[in-house]
Amino acid sequence: MQQFLALASIVMTSTTVLAQMFVPMPGIGEEPGCNQNVCIVSGSGGYSGVRISDDGRFVVSLGYQSGFIDGAIPRFVVRWSPGTAPVVITPELQSLYPAVGISADGSVVLGDTWRWSAANGYEDLIPQLRDEQGIWNSLFFGLSDDAQVYGGIRGIYPDQGDMFTFRPQTGQRTIFARPAQVPTGYYYFNTMSGDGQVLAGSARQIATMSGQYDGYAPVIIRNGVPTLLLPVTDSNFQGVNDLNFDGSVAVGVFAQSFQMKAFRWTAAEGVQALDEDAPGNFGSSFARAVSRDGSVVVGEYLQFGTPGTRAWIWKAGVGFRDLQNELEWTYGLSEALSGWKLLVATDISGDGKSIVGQGRNPQGREQAFFVDLTVPTGCDDIDFNNNDVFPEDQDVIAFFNVLAGDDCPSCNDIDFNNNRVFPEDQDVIDFFNVLAGGECP
Repeated sequence: MQQFLALASIVMTSTTVLAQMFVPMPGIGEEPGCNQNVCIVSGSGGYSGVRISDDGRFVVSLGYQSGFIDGAIPRFVVRWSPGTAPVVITPELQSLYPAVGISADGSVVLGDTWRWSAANGYEDLIPQLRDEQGIWNSLFFGLSDDAQVYGGIRGIYPDQGDMFTFRPQTGQRTIFARPAQVPTGYYYFNTMSGDGQVLAGSARQIATMSGQYDGYAPVIIRNGVPTLLLPVTDSNFQGVNDLNFDGSVAVGVFAQSFQMKAFRWTAAEGVQALDEDAPGNFGSSFARAVSRDGSVVVGEYLQFGTPGTRAWIWKAGVGFRDLQNELEWTYGLSEALSGWKLLVATDISGDGKSIVGQGRNPQGREQAFFVDLTVPTGCDDIDFNNNDVFPEDQDVIAFFNVLAGDDCPSCNDIDFNNNRVFPEDQDVIDFFNVLAGGECP
């Protein structure tokens, strides 16, 4: 036991406390998150700019050097766990798109032409995106929770497009049919369910004379069969932006009365607008992400008379709320949010408790943020390695191995007391207290 206590003293000297509830994402090298060296920003049009893993532990975002027009020079992607410093995981990227997917545990990040993993680091995937003639004509747009299935689009903009899935372990690519109503295929901004079984996005209609887009429709592909959720519009964009884990709930945007409307779709209820109980002077709204069970949705909306967008949250049984008002009035975060304006919520964890997005900080500059709405649930049980044998020495060994940074897929995470502060002295104290038969404080 003495060796474990010695190890504990070494690890606890470098403890980092995870600030709870509202956490601005820091920059690379200096505070605040946007400084003379770097900004952490969302992607073009809010597309998959700031993303969070299903377990709520890791955030990925686009970074770029400040002092230039967004999109004019290369940028890079960072991976961040609240309470730590962001880490650059890519070289300079010429792509307009940031990460298009992150695995449930945050160990794999997928870009349109690249992959980063905790095991292998950065990898160029353009060879896997070439066709039989060696021509690069495809991009990835989605990743399953277990990182075993990628979603992609074949046909470089502005050509006609086909959706496909790619399995990295076998190299198998499956190309899906285009909708009969929209034979020109699919637009680029698409998504995939967490289980990798359902693809969704936007079918695009191209005018034969001009070659320009003249209509869109939200679409889902299940079991290889595409289904339009709404008819094709004349011009306004319509599409699915996210799916829940099994693809039974889709969220996105549709056109109605010259406005864009956030929607939530299920097979039983069809397309339902989410902003019916929105604040006054309300304009267009956009749904960006949905929780694992489909009960929580986040996005952005426009309010007439107010410049810029505002972030919102919708909960089943509660309805549509301005996210900043919800955080200030319901969670008491007025002081933490003083001087901030939350512009867009771009992603949400599987349990609906962790939200990421983009805001304007008190210095007037855009900065990514993380919101944690988790209520502590008490300590884990003492069977840390989950082998149904406890108490035992191996649980203690596994606990300290994980605390020191080792990988243990079957083990609990190191936040033993589930207060979302880790690693910390209190986790070690509570672990040994419960091991000795005491109560979790």
